Amino acid sequence: MNIDPTSSTELYRRAAQPVLDELAELGFKVHQLPELRRFGARYAVAVPALARHLASTQHAGVKEDLARVLAVPWAKEHALRPLLQTFRSTPNSPPATKAAIAAAIEVLADASIELELIELCLATEHGNARELLVLALAKLDSPGVVEVLTDLLRDRGVGGHALRALLARAQRGRIEFDALHIKPYFGDGRAWVRRAAKELAQVIDAQR
Repeated sequence: MNIDPTSSTELYRRAAQPVLDELAELGFKVHQLPELRRFGARYAVAVPALARHLASTQHAGVKEDLARVLAVPWAKEHALRPLLQTFRSTPNSPPATKAAIAAAIEVLADASIELELIELCLATEHGNARELLVLALAKLDSPGVVEVLTDLLRDRGVGGHALRALLARAQRGRIEFDALHIKPYFGDGRAWVRRAAKELAQVIDAQR
């Protein structure tokens, strides 16, 4: 059977092969990267290699799959900062690639990356890919994060997600927040945003 070397499947296979070969050397024989998940935490030993390939591959699909298999608790030590660096350098198109990286960061985010996370959330050049990074801010307890999220409410690209992040923070404990910032969202065209605005207003009112 003749294989078209320019087909998307073949290009993916070629790009993924170095990763798969190294995984096989480590004892994880898989045909596709998502298959790693069946090994559970046992593939923690492969995380440094996965993070290295994430930083080097230029293939969007391989990068997406690497981000997804790194979005696990046992990958945090070796993967969190490479994911941040890769997010910075990855183009906004195709959007699914950068979104997958952001999703992995959201899973692993902790206080150790607060400054970098805030910087990326405020960097409008990253577009809507920032949405899950903004949600990740809700995991941080620093008082300054509430101020950042309040500023992001004015960002049309991620304002709704900033609202959800503020709601999550307020549900965890009292926050210093002026409910007037919520008012523009009561008439938002998105039902989930209106719902979050209403819930946040109720939580803030109950905290008074």
